[in-house]
Amino acid sequence: MKKLIAAAVATSVSAIAMADVSITGNANYEYFHSEANGYNTNYGDTEINLSVQGKTGDTTVVANFEVTHHGNDSSGALDIEDTYMTTKIGDVNVKAGNFASGTTALGGEIDQGSRATNKVDLNTKVGSATVGFAQALGTSASDADGTDSAAVYASMDIAGVTVSVKEQSDSYTLVGAKGSVNGINFRVEQKDNDSATTGDVLFYDIGSSFNGLNVSYAVLDADKSVSTASTAGAVTEGDSSVFAQELATDSDSKMKANVDGINQVTVGTTIDGTKVKLRVGEITGAAGYQDAAFSRIEASRALAGGTTLTVSYDDYEATGKTTSETMTDTQLLEIDLAVKF
Repeated sequence: MKKLIAAAVATSVSAIAMADVSITGNANYEYFHSEANGYNTNYGDTEINLSVQGKTGDTTVVANFEVTHHGNDSSGALDIEDTYMTTKIGDVNVKAGNFASGTTALGGEIDQGSRATNKVDLNTKVGSATVGFAQALGTSASDADGTDSAAVYASMDIAGVTVSVKEQSDSYTLVGAKGSVNGINFRVEQKDNDSATTGDVLFYDIGSSFNGLNVSYAVLDADKSVSTASTAGAVTEGDSSVFAQELATDSDSKMKANVDGINQVTVGTTIDGTKVKLRVGEITGAAGYQDAAFSRIEASRALAGGTTLTVSYDDYEATGKTTSETMTDTQLLEIDLAVKF
């Protein structure tokens, strides 16, 4: 009996030792000082992100958690952001669960990559191309909430340029190309909406390096819809990785009222180990409304303690001001202390 118990314990310990489980994450504290309409406001945000991953063979299980305290919210919040698994079935790659696409994905700067419920993504190689099928399932058998949606997509590298297309029947078609040609880096995407109530959107970001300076020019241009003659709903991404200001609000993913586009010039360099970036642009107003100019300068440096310090200063005008209204602006100082682990 003792030998059987010893063998069972040894087997258990061996299984634990061989388990491929990892916990990674990041955290940051942000301090803000805002000046707008004659009022000064100070507030802070704390955010901790944890990713738990378990692996066995070709299968990985992921659970991502976010813990936040925003502004004066003393209670904070715990959000289970992603819960999914990836595996292989023959030559087919499978990703299934609850997950979001990022802003670097096709259409990511146009549409918010909201976490789809019970999503299944299948893709495989056909020659030099990747082809796939993705479906976000409804939360009930009858799909009464209307969240059931399916799309097909494909991508291929042609002479160093990645060309992609995604089609969601009776909803939209996305086409894009990104790569580098003769030292010019570019990303161009067009979304054609099938609905008469939502306009089409063009996004592009083109840049290069000159004598240690990284220079780029980015644009989001939203068309008015056929039936409503409005840009409402055309852009829903409110947490851009490119633009210093947004065409959509991050809180409810709605296009800001009475605007139809944004353009921005970005210049970046490194000075004595400190990364410096300047972004200048404007959000263009619809007919009868003013353009809203903005600028952001930021400096980022890795500290000896393993953290990264980023200091930025924004100066931006209000959107939705008619041509007869007085323009107002906001100045925002942000100090961000971040760490990865």
